[in-house]
This record gives sequence, C-alpha cells and structure tokens, in this order.
Amino acid sequence: MADADVQITAGTGTKIDTRTVGAGTDEHRQVICIGDPTTAANVAGVDATFGLDVDVLRVIPGTGATHLGKAEDTAHVDGDTGVLMLGVRNHNSGSTADGDYSAISVDSTGNMNTLSRRDLQRISVAVSGTSTTAYTAGDQVGTLCTLANAGRISGGTGMIVGVSLQGYNDSMGSFDIVFFDNSAVTLAADNAAFNLATDADILESVAVVPLAGSYDLGANRVAQAYNLAVPYFCSGGTALYAALITRNGFTNAAGETLQLVVYVERN
Repeated sequence: MADADVQITAGTGTKIDTRTVGAGTDEHRQVICIGDPTTAANVAGVDATFGLDVDVLRVIPGTGATHLGKAEDTAHVDGDTGVLMLGVRNHNSGSTADGDYSAISVDSTGNMNTLSRRDLQRISVAVSGTSTTAYTAGDQVGTLCTLANAGRISGGTGMIVGVSLQGYNDSMGSFDIVFFDNSAVTLAADNAAFNLATDADILESVAVVPLAGSYDLGANRVAQAYNLAVPYFCSGGTALYAALITRNGFTNAAGETLQLVVYVERN
C-alpha cells in the first residue's frame, strides 16, 4: 500500500486495518504484518521494551567469502572473512592478567604458537637465621625457607628441575636440601643436628635433593644440582618450603649470606 491517505466512503465496504495515532485525532497509520497473517502464532510479536521479536533460531548465516559463517569442507580462498577466535589466558607471567581474552596466535609458518615447556620460574631466597658459630656435618643451617609462587594456583603442582646454593664464604661444602609441601613442620634449631619434631612431619616432605660438593669460585662458592625431575604438590597454598642440612663442617663469617635458588616448572 502506498504511503498516502486512503479515502474511505462511509458505509459498507472493504475494511482497512489501521492504528489510531492518538485520541481525538483523525490520523491513522497502516498496520504491517511481519509473518504469516493467516496464523497468529506465525506473526512476529513486538515487545514494548525490546521492540520486534525475531526468532534467531531461524536465522541461517551465509557461507560465502564475505559472510562470517563458513561451511564445513569448503576450500579456503584468500581474502575470506570470518570471526576472530579468542582464547582465555591462564598463565601467570607477562603483561596480560589471567582470565583476560587474547587472540589465538600462530607462528611464521602458521603453526599454533605454543611453548614446548611448562611455566619455568626462578625462586630465590636468602637463608635466614644462620649463625657465625661453626657448623658440623649433619647440622641444620638456618630456618625453614619459603619458596613463594611455586604453584601457579593454590594447591598447584609442578616439577623441581634445578637447585643452587650460593655462598658468600669460601668454606661451604656439600648440602642436602629437604623440600616440604607446606610449613606445618617443626625443625630443630639452627646449628643443631637436623631433626623433625614428630614422625608426622616426614609425611609433609616432597624430596631430598643432594648438592654433592661445592665449586670454589675464588672468595665464593656454589653448590648445585640440575637436570632434576622432582614432582611436587603445594598443599593448601602456592608455596614450597625447604630446609638445609650441611654435610661438611664450615663457618659463616659475620655478614655472609647463603642464597637458595630453586628452578621449578609449574603446571
């Protein structure tokens, strides 16, 4: 029907469906039916808030070169358009926070841009509570060390792949590093024979990593163990814990430090 006034002669005749614009006016609007007017259920509804009610389940997207949809087994053609595929980031390093959307990346040859290793972390902590009194073989050195962020999430898992003990003195020898999955262990005192307070404490142990001897680097020394594959589970948090046992007698001078460095691959 044309967009113009329709003259209707008073009396009987064909009805024209219109909508009154306002009370007391002689303006009317044509009624347009979207759908099958023969069946009320097939006519699109109109919502006062959202407007025209469209059944999106019946919308079939196109599959051509300029359409967002693509048909299975159809050959790709250069210049085809599509929808950007996003992934959710769950990796605690870099500039983007966990949980953020990021684009799926490929390398220069079109392969998926993934790492061939797990999330490698270097955890370094100064051994606290050491004394300048001479240590004898089998003594505990310092207090329990906290290795923060060994787990990517609370209760996280991973693999210890390397351990290094760096000494500011020139007398340290070999050590055993005892790892625990939580801090609920009671150790002996510094400079006393290593001992756990209860038998239950040994159940918290993860592994013992021996550092067999130290390398003399002039005025300093370093003991290390690499190419390890020690699995661990962080119990109730994201940290591991470590205690030091000296296997040789040595003496720390005032102001000297032992630095424990642990390399882990977090799952």
